[in-house]
Amino acid sequence: MNNRSNLHLILWDIDGTLMHCGSDGTKALNRTFEELYGIDNAFYQAGIGSAMDSVILDRIMDQFQLNKEELERVKQTYVDILKKILEQNQNKKILPGVQELLTSIKESENGFSALLTSNLRIGAETKLQSVGLHSFFEVGGFGDELGEKWDAALRGISEAENHFGVTFSRENIYLIGDSAYDIECAKKIGIKSIGVATGWMAYESLKEHSPDYLYTDLSDWEQLIIYQKLVKKEVVK
Repeated sequence: MNNRSNLHLILWDIDGTLMHCGSDGTKALNRTFEELYGIDNAFYQAGIGSAMDSVILDRIMDQFQLNKEELERVKQTYVDILKKILEQNQNKKILPGVQELLTSIKESENGFSALLTSNLRIGAETKLQSVGLHSFFEVGGFGDELGEKWDAALRGISEAENHFGVTFSRENIYLIGDSAYDIECAKKIGIKSIGVATGWMAYESLKEHSPDYLYTDLSDWEQLIIYQKLVKKEVVK
């Protein structure tokens, strides 16, 4: 594998970072369990906070004593419903600066993008397709397996290294996300965190968790640390 020191991997969170689609994922999940099992507000009844999708599904199945052999049917129903909800959502959007920065990374010689999300892989792909961002991503870490986001991050890094034929040093891996969970994830595995206040957490709240870099949004994308390192190829401290 290529292990040049100037090659960088950027891991992107989806909801509140790449795009905004409100609570469409939760709506689709609740509608899935209502349609299949007649359960109202399954997500809230199970008392689940922020977690990987696999963990959420596992807890709901346990909470209502559902047959886990039906999990694939649940997932497919969820994706079908999510597609319909996203199609009807006139307010979904790509967040400021995202498309420009993704394009710059894709056109650079030393940058690679991958996903890192709590979403199931099929759910992530569905969301990105709804706003036309799916072509920027071929690999990533997803919420299909039980565990925490840092577990998915390690899987995503491994998948990216195999796909791109590159061994990335941890100091050259960046996680862009809009939550404290993203910042914690980066710290857990020794990579750089870039906080962006385009999700549910305010700028000052994110600042309390000490990300390596913090931005209100990505609209001034040419001044971002990623653009500076990858495109302009300058040494930025």
